[in-house]
Amino acid sequence: MPQFPELLIKPLHGEAYHFSLDKDIVSIGRSKRNDLVLADQWLSRHHAEIRKTNGSFSIADLESRNGTYVNGQRIDGTISLNNTDVITLGDQTLKFLDEASGSVILTAMPDGLDLEGTVVVPTAQLLKQARAHEDTWDNMGGERGPIVKPVSGEESSRIKKQNQMLTALSDASMALISNRPVNELLEFILELAFKVIKAERGVLMIESSGQLIPKAVRTASGNQTEEQISFSRTIADKVIAEKVSILTNNALSDPRFNRQESIVSLGIRSAMCVPLWHDEAVTGLIYVDSLRRENFSADDLTLLTALANVAAIKLENARLLDEMIEKKRMERELELARDIQQGLLPSEAPAIDGWDLFGSNTPCYTIGGDYYDFIERSGGLAVALGDVSGKGAGAALLTMVLRATIHFASQREKTVLDIITQTNAVIYENSPQQFYATFFLTDVDTATGKMRYVNAGHIPPILYKKATDSVVRLEEGGTVLGLFDIAPFSEGESEFAPGDILVVFTDGISEAWGADEEEFGEDRLAELVQDNASLCAAELEALIQKEVDTFTNGAPPTDDKTIIVVKRN
Repeated sequence: MPQFPELLIKPLHGEAYHFSLDKDIVSIGRSKRNDLVLADQWLSRHHAEIRKTNGSFSIADLESRNGTYVNGQRIDGTISLNNTDVITLGDQTLKFLDEASGSVILTAMPDGLDLEGTVVVPTAQLLKQARAHEDTWDNMGGERGPIVKPVSGEESSRIKKQNQMLTALSDASMALISNRPVNELLEFILELAFKVIKAERGVLMIESSGQLIPKAVRTASGNQTEEQISFSRTIADKVIAEKVSILTNNALSDPRFNRQESIVSLGIRSAMCVPLWHDEAVTGLIYVDSLRRENFSADDLTLLTALANVAAIKLENARLLDEMIEKKRMERELELARDIQQGLLPSEAPAIDGWDLFGSNTPCYTIGGDYYDFIERSGGLAVALGDVSGKGAGAALLTMVLRATIHFASQREKTVLDIITQTNAVIYENSPQQFYATFFLTDVDTATGKMRYVNAGHIPPILYKKATDSVVRLEEGGTVLGLFDIAPFSEGESEFAPGDILVVFTDGISEAWGADEEEFGEDRLAELVQDNASLCAAELEALIQKEVDTFTNGAPPTDDKTIIVVKRN
């Protein structure tokens, strides 16, 4: 197996997965042209790069819109990466793992080398033999212990070895049904092998995204070794790909090792390698070797194979248990966040004479990070729409902070400029560094049609003007909310004439992907509004949703879709 540093990627929703860093430059971003594509609205098309130089790794931010964070700190340019560093890109958490540079190395060997003179046995066959040993032992008395009867010296040694094997398997089986943590059990499995097998060194490795990661390393002294353990990548590949157990004795004379310097220098005479195999799936391997003159036996290979099977079963059980626990936790979290979010969004638009209002929110997942509102004020109406970074419970809670701040400030008859300035300060003080929100807020005088607005880093809403059959983009404002303690904002002005339409939306609409990575786009949306200005607010909203679904060919959305339509009759 090739062995490279990797990224452990934990998306906001779904299972974590591994990505091997097997190139000198790995590009990351939202565009499908990157090596690592992350479908995240907060990422730039080409967001960051991980670079390998002289064996060391670094990460570079490619002047992304929302920044690259390492261990919680936003980086400027390029910084080096160390093992277990946590990289945050939008809603994605990536952990840099460089365990491949540790104490275990898979050595490259010339292609085409055969395994002549080496025992290669199908793992399934050895597992049947191990079960047969156990059944025979149980039928001879039920309790496992030394058999007491006159025997020869050779027979006594054989029985003693079988007794040790069965005791080890019994101990492993008991450990399997205990609540012992996975890493601790893997160490215990290797320890059991060393009690029965006369090995000098050993390693238990787990396969992850094509990479073998050491999880337990031992020497005959019982301590983890600080020296490097080298063994053949050819053997590792064969063991995992073909589900076979391999035993080689007198490795110094084996033709497979005649070019391998580590074998000669260390004087390795005997080695075994077996897969962690259960239910047709291979999750890793165990390798042991010996510098002594004693060779490993067929019984040793059977025992090691059986112990590896126990480890594989534990890994599978742990994976299933983790999935079940995570699923239940996510269900509880989603239920909580859904209830919170349902209370935040208006159940219906207010009825105001001369005005037609409609709003909708379609979260990408069960819950989302979009927030919209209609707030009636003295002589007017405040219309708000925000897009919080992230999704899930954290985003839902931040929308609650947004709503509370907007409502509180609106009731005190503040201007939209005052409301946005105050809201920015509250979000900055009450959210983690990587959290922020784009926001649009307008205050409409429902008697005169005059409106004042602030656009805080949001996609410019579309204002259709019936008199000129044209579209105006409402851009005046400033940066997003929550990134800076003090940020300058400016206030824009416009006016609603009869027949005019305001459409406020999030990038789940404008950045919906169609064929060939083409976006629905703001211009397409503006043209749609312009061509259908005669529709009422609810009809226009439904048409926009339909056109977006058609454009994406019904593909699942990658972001929340929120639309507000305000029309003056």
